[in-house]
Amino acid sequence: MSDNFYLDNDDLKFWIEKAIEWDTLVDLAEHGAKAEDRPTSVRDARDTFEDILREFGKYVARNVEPYTRKMDDDGTRLENGEVIMSPHLDKIFKGLKKMDVFGIPLPRELGGLNAPVVVYLAAAEVLARADVSCMTHFGFHTGIALSLMMYALRDPRSKIENGRVISTPYDDVIKDVLTNGQWGCMVLTEAGAGSDLAQIKTTAVLSDDGLWKLNGEKMWITSGNGQYQLVLARTEDPQKAPGLKGISLFLCRQKIDGKTNVRISKVEHKIGHHSSPTCVLVYEDSLGEIIGRRGEGFELMLLLMNSARLAVGFESLGIIEAAIRTAKDYAAQRVTMGKTIDRHEMIADYIEDMELYAKGVRALCFEATQKVEKAMRWELILKFDPPKDEAARADMEKKLSRVRRQARDMTPLVKYIASEKAVEFSRMAMQILGGVGYSCEYLPEKLLRDALVLPIYEGTSQIQSLMVLKDQLMQGLKDPRRFIVKMARANWKRVAENDPLEKNLSRLFSYKYKALQTILVRIAKNKMKATYELPVGDWTEALFSQWDPKVDFAPGMLHAERLTKILAEVTIARIMVKYAIKFPERRRDAERFLRRADLRCRFWLSEIEEHGTELLADLAAIELAQGTKAA
Repeated sequence: MSDNFYLDNDDLKFWIEKAIEWDTLVDLAEHGAKAEDRPTSVRDARDTFEDILREFGKYVARNVEPYTRKMDDDGTRLENGEVIMSPHLDKIFKGLKKMDVFGIPLPRELGGLNAPVVVYLAAAEVLARADVSCMTHFGFHTGIALSLMMYALRDPRSKIENGRVISTPYDDVIKDVLTNGQWGCMVLTEAGAGSDLAQIKTTAVLSDDGLWKLNGEKMWITSGNGQYQLVLARTEDPQKAPGLKGISLFLCRQKIDGKTNVRISKVEHKIGHHSSPTCVLVYEDSLGEIIGRRGEGFELMLLLMNSARLAVGFESLGIIEAAIRTAKDYAAQRVTMGKTIDRHEMIADYIEDMELYAKGVRALCFEATQKVEKAMRWELILKFDPPKDEAARADMEKKLSRVRRQARDMTPLVKYIASEKAVEFSRMAMQILGGVGYSCEYLPEKLLRDALVLPIYEGTSQIQSLMVLKDQLMQGLKDPRRFIVKMARANWKRVAENDPLEKNLSRLFSYKYKALQTILVRIAKNKMKATYELPVGDWTEALFSQWDPKVDFAPGMLHAERLTKILAEVTIARIMVKYAIKFPERRRDAERFLRRADLRCRFWLSEIEEHGTELLADLAAIELAQGTKAA
């Protein structure tokens, strides 16, 4: 077994050592820092980040991986209202606390290491490869501290100088996480309010003594035994502020002065993630501190959710890496029909596909993370320390607008494709190992159990697909001419490009636009039916207002997941081509990924073009019948 989970991963090292835009990220991370605090150079900063990952990789290989099965067997349980976790997990996190890794992306002014977020997420992949439950728990140390810092940027009580966060109202919490190893949790879900958070019933009432008191029950809360809880609760009258408008965000402490403030009533028994506690939390006049303004809870929680979705991408990468290594190691030793099975054509094909896709998913994760971080940093600078030169400010605003859109486009793709591939490749590893893969003695059964939740939590794969669909359709409807031009350009480049790599990439883009065009035309066709009896002057209003999602977007909603798969393949291919041009040693992987992606995209496009007419008609008939009956 490897003695360093960072040094043995050549593709991960490629990103850290060569591909990441350290010049930009280090400059943004150090914006406004005192000269004596800054690293002497970008190379010096990068060397420090590599040292962090090298030591982290060694720690994980020696102190986490050997105990993953024992921690899985230990599981978690509830005793007298307290969550009992594996002793090995406690020991691991005491070691991580000594390494000062909980504050990797936090400003040094708050006790962190001031590294770009991408360093923290690279460490998350390394940890997830050894044990995904550990990585999940790790995320609720750093993630909660980072989220509170982000919320503090909106808080007038925070002290910010030259664009740097000097102090916040949450300094005591952040310090407790970084130095004492405390952690937190995201508290959203209730019975009947999972993906549909507008249905939240938990209430928060401002009492006469000026304290907020929460009442309700939350379920499926990962690391729900955390001291610091970010809780969504309804503060406004549902009649006056219905749905998401009436929800606010609170910081609740699980215990106050040693006394229980939030009761843990249950620890769930799950298929996987056995050493990560998933809790039911009961709020009974539990004290909370409102974060931000009343009614903006969902908006604030989205900041955390978007970061969490990137983290799930890297968490999935860890499982993907472990699955591939397990399958390859076994296939290289298992002999049938006179040769090891990794030389059998079918198995070799499986393994090549997994390895190519692992590199593609990692490329997407790192590219998306850099976009998100640039957007976050530029937004901070423009708000608190904008360039004095008008031209420089305008240029930064332009870059922010572009990178913000790119980050929004990529984030749901990361969550979708990484989590789905983690399940698929864990399943394939089990298949390659055969009968022993189904036994608890070998790793694939644990990988598969742990992977199954990834397409579910932090927003299901289907929710990610609907987000992708909505954004893509709105872009097409908002500026049809631009859409047509981009589609024409892709069709032209697939013929005119000289470089086969660029030509094949353009062909993938043409599939993307054809899929979008098909969906848009069907939506417009349905909408046009309502305009036939209207004066021509009223057509624009009819086409672009008063949309009924149940009817008008039905063709898109049917194919949202197929469209998302195409967009994920195209985006990964674009990134792989970008770096293949910059680093010729990456060209072979890009060429082979593009050829496989072409086959997959053509299949999904044919489904979008040819499938679903009868089903949509059946659903429309049901809606009509129910509407008639209700009337």
